[in-house]
Amino acid sequence: MSRKGYKQRVAVIGAGVAGLCSLKHLAEKPDLFEPVAFERNFWSGGIWNFTDQTGNDDFGLPVHSPVYNSLKINIPKELQEFPSFPYPKEWKTSYISRQQCLEYINRFTDHFKLRQYIRMHTLVRNVEPLIETEENGRVKWLVTYSSVNHMPEVNTEVFDSVLVCNGHDFNEYIPNISGMDIFEGRMIHSKDFRYEEQFDGLRVAILGVHFSGEDISMHLGRFARKVYACHRRKPEEFPPSFPKEIEQRPPIVRMTKDSVVFPDGSSEKVDAVIFCTGYQFSFPFLKADIITITDERVEPVYKHMVHIEYPNLMFIEIPRQWMYFPNFHEMAKLAVLILAGKVKLPSKKEMLADSEADFQARLKEGKPPSFAHYMGDKDRQFRYNEQLAKLGGFDPLPPVLEMLWHDALDERYMNLPHCNELDYVITGPSSYRCLNPEMIKSRKSKAQNVQKN
Repeated sequence: MSRKGYKQRVAVIGAGVAGLCSLKHLAEKPDLFEPVAFERNFWSGGIWNFTDQTGNDDFGLPVHSPVYNSLKINIPKELQEFPSFPYPKEWKTSYISRQQCLEYINRFTDHFKLRQYIRMHTLVRNVEPLIETEENGRVKWLVTYSSVNHMPEVNTEVFDSVLVCNGHDFNEYIPNISGMDIFEGRMIHSKDFRYEEQFDGLRVAILGVHFSGEDISMHLGRFARKVYACHRRKPEEFPPSFPKEIEQRPPIVRMTKDSVVFPDGSSEKVDAVIFCTGYQFSFPFLKADIITITDERVEPVYKHMVHIEYPNLMFIEIPRQWMYFPNFHEMAKLAVLILAGKVKLPSKKEMLADSEADFQARLKEGKPPSFAHYMGDKDRQFRYNEQLAKLGGFDPLPPVLEMLWHDALDERYMNLPHCNELDYVITGPSSYRCLNPEMIKSRKSKAQNVQKN
């Protein structure tokens, strides 16, 4: 679709992991693309930039990062690696710290010389199609932005395409619970959790116990007087290795000035409530006639990424609960191939039908509408990756990642307090080893040096 000698100007919104992957693939085709990334922070790296601040920052904008001080990544780094860009060989630990993760992202950024494309401290305020510029079924895009230092000053530029990479772990969801307004204790979302020491001696209820809820519960267990893990997960879904000293309770249905109340009417006095209740999609720079979000289903998008009406508007961060780094890398690879005219998309009718079929299949499996873009169960993310690879004409991610993914999640289920002490090394496209196999509790480990009965 590119005219000879013409470079497409591509706006990349956000310079976190998805945005950096997009820049990397765009920069590899300098004869075709002129990328410009807009990043509202002083630095790239997205949510991995830890800050003590919570709520709003110095410029009145919501703090973007939910990272807490003692955070380690919740899957082995071998699953959280950019393809063809390995972690430093001297990093033997699989569950690395937040500091190491950010260092790795910065190494990736510098290795591919991506900083030259990023306009830091720049907030995108609006993105709209210029219908009158439509050519070969593609519109141009008017991007309105401001420097965070000079918000009243508004600038506009025209781009040929837009890649949306603003993330989805920043717009927190807090349920509306009766009595919240009279509760006198501390009440925060996990996005604002920073130091477990701040809850020393307190009684804490945590609502929502998945990855973040599990981890925060265990961190608090070392300091808090009492921790209540409140959730609706089925017994067979909940890790049997969850610490017994952390009391499991059903979801909170009501609050008083000093207590949380459960469905059966029982209650517990607490000093603090932490909502580990996830995040909501947010694209504040796109109007409702461009994109709609209903029960966390983003429409109209094909394969969870391509805008069906405007195929040169793509989203490199919609899927949830999967291996973010390698999958964002592959999504960005496909997006750039589409923009380069190397991939022919189906008709709008076919893309709409495909999107709806995927959604209906999830509903038939018993999933709620909010799981429209969920990838964390069974082999869903890997079959999705195969679809993207087939569409783009490139190889899918190696099968060893699926093997290790299932192993690591089963280890988390069977050995939650100590799963992040295990270390792995990938030895081939379909093989890996565990470096400390004596610690394994998994029921189905496929590591080369582990024999399971």
